[in-house]
Amino acid sequence: MTSKERILAVLKGEIPDRVPVSTYELNGWNFNSFENKEPSYKKLMELIREKVDCIYMTGVSLDNIFIKKNTVVEKKTEGISTISNIIIKTPKGDIKRVTRVDSNVHTTWNLEHYLKTDEDLAKYMSIPDTLEKPDCSHLFKAEKELGDKGILMLSISDPICEAAELFEFGEFTIRALTQTEDIVKLLDKLYASQIEHLKEVLKQIKDRGYLFRICGPEYATPPYLSPEYFHEFVCKYDKEFVRLIKESGNFARIHSHGKISKVFDHILEMAPDGLDPIEAPHNGDILLKDAKERSKGKLCLFGNIQLRDLENAKPGEMEKIVKACMDEAKEGGRYIIMPTAAPINIPLSPITERNYESFIEASLKYGKY
Repeated sequence: MTSKERILAVLKGEIPDRVPVSTYELNGWNFNSFENKEPSYKKLMELIREKVDCIYMTGVSLDNIFIKKNTVVEKKTEGISTISNIIIKTPKGDIKRVTRVDSNVHTTWNLEHYLKTDEDLAKYMSIPDTLEKPDCSHLFKAEKELGDKGILMLSISDPICEAAELFEFGEFTIRALTQTEDIVKLLDKLYASQIEHLKEVLKQIKDRGYLFRICGPEYATPPYLSPEYFHEFVCKYDKEFVRLIKESGNFARIHSHGKISKVFDHILEMAPDGLDPIEAPHNGDILLKDAKERSKGKLCLFGNIQLRDLENAKPGEMEKIVKACMDEAKEGGRYIIMPTAAPINIPLSPITERNYESFIEASLKYGKY
């Protein structure tokens, strides 16, 4: 089977020739990504292109016309850091976010969030919901270049993903508990734009067999919020995302780090095609074998190789970890072996590189049906 056939078979509930192997954000075929430009990742990326089944993460930008026209960005450099002051001039006044990007780590740190007070929330709620029409042309180009080496995966945010990231997270959880009505109004506002955007995207990619990664549910999992909040803040919205995606001839995957055991049935209720990254204790609270048993073949599990193991395991340990995952989830299909996250450090650690190589080789060895 080709990589594309193998991945699609698992998503459809069929048994492939072997368990598909994904390296998640490390995408061998996106040559614009940092890992394909950074010299220390070169050898690993060559191995990934040769042996891994590519799930090419991409997306279609959701652009608010008002925000684009009324945002000011001020940047300054401090050593290896770039500090950005991002100001949105809303109809009711300015809100500001401050970020830091360091040259040796591929991530963005939030130093200050947009919403800090009730007044900031009112300012954000005053922003008009005017969207640009999405352009999907880059997806078709990427799909053509990828060929049979894998499938495309569009990463999208759900309402709680956007809402939680507008606040410092502790502030968000307090407001979710004490000002629930205000948070629901914010979620409803974000959902209106997101669902409009999703419908426009789906019109352009009908029956393409793309995978969607829906991000955000983890913000409503224990210990941050109790399961009833998960149903109100996540299921109400994401269930409709999943329905529309599946009806359009594409696939939907719920993305949720952390402790999902107590909300697992809520996730099944939304009827997605997949779930990731199934983090083991102590980062998570569910074993892969338990997730396999509880899902009963209703969805495809993606995981459960812990990034901490890829970064720290001693020689020989990764093969044992991979074999354990295969023993717990391979039977009956509906499993794609995958890390829970990807390295962001520059340069790539030799230990991490060695363990990725072991992970890939062991997955090919133990994943055959």
